[in-house]
Amino acid sequence: MDKSKKLQLNEDEELVKSLKPHPLAFLDFYTIFSYMMIVSVVFVLYREQILVWLENIYLIGLLKEQLFILLWGICVVLPFLAIAILKITWKWFFLALILVIIGIAIVSIYNLPSYYMQIPSIIASIVGLILTGFYRRGHAFHITNQRIISELRFLSYKRRELTYGKINDLALTKGILGRLFNYGTIFPITASGFGLGEDLAVATAGMGVASKKGVGAGIAVSGGRTVSVPRGRSSYVLFGVRNPDEVYKTISKHIHEYEEAPYLKKILEELKSKKEKS
Repeated sequence: MDKSKKLQLNEDEELVKSLKPHPLAFLDFYTIFSYMMIVSVVFVLYREQILVWLENIYLIGLLKEQLFILLWGICVVLPFLAIAILKITWKWFFLALILVIIGIAIVSIYNLPSYYMQIPSIIASIVGLILTGFYRRGHAFHITNQRIISELRFLSYKRRELTYGKINDLALTKGILGRLFNYGTIFPITASGFGLGEDLAVATAGMGVASKKGVGAGIAVSGGRTVSVPRGRSSYVLFGVRNPDEVYKTISKHIHEYEEAPYLKKILEELKSKKEKS
């Protein structure tokens, strides 16, 4: 058995809480693969009805089978293009594009009916939903009286330990679903900025001057600054944990206890010294 899978506690260390992410914390993954599955199945089951509807559509000389392929590609790729633009991440767009290309290649090379091109996306959706479940269950967060331990067992093994003395700030975020179903993400932030990301805020200013001849001259000034926001990979923060307010209070309590410990120790030493002198 891998020793990393067994939580090793230090001397005088007690385990306070062990947590797993709420299933809805990975709703975006489930939604992406479910959407791909639904669209693929619809194009397989209702292929004839879609082809009949496409017979009345004339687009740059394309036949109904070609329009069927075009419509399929748009339905799969376009939403992921929107996701890529909004979230500034292109991995889902390229995944959808590759699946569409593979599907079209299978139909073209083997001269198969057009509904066969949904096979790659259906397989990818099933595998994606299964892997998402394993990925979620691979997360484990342990809170002790001395530190926070984050683990991820999925394909590889990742572990992060953070003692309370290194935590300078603590942030809690809950989305709409998080507030409804009582889950959220807690970001332990260190002095080095671990647990923070940066968003870019851009400001622009302009000034223009028009001459009598209608020729204008203008000066534009633009500037930007970064704004630090709580951010981190799911394996390095307490991602989507249940009862986040309670967890937040528990961690905050241990942080304050750690901060007070040196002062209490100093007071005890002074009392002991006075007692010895007397």
